[in-house]
Amino acid sequence: GGRLFFVGAGTSGRLGVMEAAECPPTFGTHSSLIQGIIAGGKKALWRSIEGAEDSTNEAKKVLSKLRLGEKDIVIGIAASATTPFVLGALSYAKKKGSARVLITCNPINSQLANINISLLVGPEVISGSTRMKAGTATKMVLNMLTTASMVRLGKTYGNLMVDVQPNSKKLKDRARRIIMQILGIGPERADSLLNKSNWDVKISILMGMKNLSYKEAKERLARCGGFLREALNSE
Repeated sequence: GGRLFFVGAGTSGRLGVMEAAECPPTFGTHSSLIQGIIAGGKKALWRSIEGAEDSTNEAKKVLSKLRLGEKDIVIGIAASATTPFVLGALSYAKKKGSARVLITCNPINSQLANINISLLVGPEVISGSTRMKAGTATKMVLNMLTTASMVRLGKTYGNLMVDVQPNSKKLKDRARRIIMQILGIGPERADSLLNKSNWDVKISILMGMKNLSYKEAKERLARCGGFLREALNSE
C-alpha cells in the first residue's frame, strides 16, 4: 500500500525520474506509485544545477510535502555514496520509519539504509564522470527493481505486460499482439475483444478465454486483486 521514491542528483536523479516515468505506460501504474525526485527540481532534468545536490534539507522538504510514511520506500541513488541531497532523503526516511535502499558504486555499508546495493564497476574512462559506467549499471539495477516489483504486483502474465496502457498506436499494437499470443486468435478477434473491454488487456483475455461478459470479467478480476493468472484459475 506504499509508494516508491527514487532520489538522486544529476545523472542519478535523471535516471530515477526516467525509471519512474516509464512505469505508468508499461505497467499501468498510477503516477503517484513510483516517483522520481531530483535535486534542483524539474529544471535539473535538462540543465545541470550543480549546487543543488549539496543540501540535505531540500530532500527532506520534498519528502515532507509528499507526506512520506512507514509504508513508503525511498531508494537513494548516489554513485559516490556521499551526495548530501540523497543522504538527507535517507536520513529523513529513517526518521519516518520508511524502508530505505542505497544504490552506489562504492563498496560501503551505509547505516542510513536497510539495504545497500554496491555496483563495483571500477574506474571510469574519464575519472569522476559517473554518468558513464556507473550510470549504465545504475539504470540496469533500477530496471530490475521496478520489473520485479511489477511482477509481484500482478502486472505481468509470464513475460507479457498485460497491464500495458494502449494510449498510442505502438502500444495498441502491443496490446493486440499480447491477446493474440495468449488466446491464439487473429487480429480481428483480438480487436473485437479489446473494443468490448475498453482496451483493457486483462479483461479482454478473461472474456476470450472464459467466455465472460465485460461485467463478469471485470468483477472477477477485481475479486482477484487484479492478478490475471488467479482470475483465470478461479470460478
